[in-house]
Amino acid sequence: MIPPSSLKWQQYQALLELLPEQHPTHPQIVEKFRITDIGETSEDSLEFFLRQANVPSLTFIKRLRIEENIPFQIDWLVLASSFRVLFEVKGHNGEIHFDAKANQLTRSKEGITESFTDPILQVDRQYANLRTFLIDQQKESLPTYRYAVFVNPRVILKLNDYPEFARVITGQAVPFVLEKHSQKHPPIDPKVSNQHLAALLIQHHHEKLSPILEKHHILWEDLKKGIPCPRCQNRAMIRERMRWQCIKCEHRSTDAHIPVLYALALLTQNRLTSKLVQDFLQLESLEATRKLIKRAGYIKFGVKKAVYYAHPELLTITKSKSGHKSIESGHKV
Repeated sequence: MIPPSSLKWQQYQALLELLPEQHPTHPQIVEKFRITDIGETSEDSLEFFLRQANVPSLTFIKRLRIEENIPFQIDWLVLASSFRVLFEVKGHNGEIHFDAKANQLTRSKEGITESFTDPILQVDRQYANLRTFLIDQQKESLPTYRYAVFVNPRVILKLNDYPEFARVITGQAVPFVLEKHSQKHPPIDPKVSNQHLAALLIQHHHEKLSPILEKHHILWEDLKKGIPCPRCQNRAMIRERMRWQCIKCEHRSTDAHIPVLYALALLTQNRLTSKLVQDFLQLESLEATRKLIKRAGYIKFGVKKAVYYAHPELLTITKSKSGHKSIESGHKV
């Protein structure tokens, strides 16, 4: 399973929702989220151009991350019956210069010059890792092409004498690139083989939940507690007769706690304890807290004082289930 947004993006979003604006690390978290969001928005924007290609039976995989030998991530992988294409997506604007000797690119914008890693080296390394994985899985080798794609319309590419200039393109060139390779490699079989390979790759998709609070030296005590009202965002709602009641606008909800539980799962590396949830949801009864967690579909692990709860979809994405011993399941999420 590959989620629409990476777990890194989701973690920073969850942290921003719970971190007070007056906290000293708030500007840093905002900037981290901004950079992550720009990167994923740029990757998402390439889909429009991919679907413009007049090529039958293409399969697209976005943000594939595999951790079999060496962890690697591919922004976009395109599977055809007779060839494959990897795209490394960049959202830079400004004037971009490629330096083949230094193996880097530099961006000049508003009088400021910054350096970045050569994206062609990045995508070639991703291909090498993917090739090793496919060999290990005994999958057929096909002609595989690699490109760096700049999707920001305000970018100016200065390739000069860069030897790999043909592999540095803009988003608008993507359909023509795919059509060119399709003409060179006519379809061999229907897309069934693509679907099998795509299913295998997605099955091996593996993301990590980082200890984001420790990374930024944020304490649990620093975060906002209580359930925000879905209607007016006032915090915190009170629990009355199996429902949440907003004391400001009087809105009632039976599931207002679900987003908060998921945010806590993201920030705890998917290890919720009943005491932590009780504290954040501001519930009086520990037993009622346990029932609330289980009704939400979280899976129970461990025994006695070592008990914790995990979100099933996060277990799938992080491939963590095999490392835990489940003793009780809640309802399906």
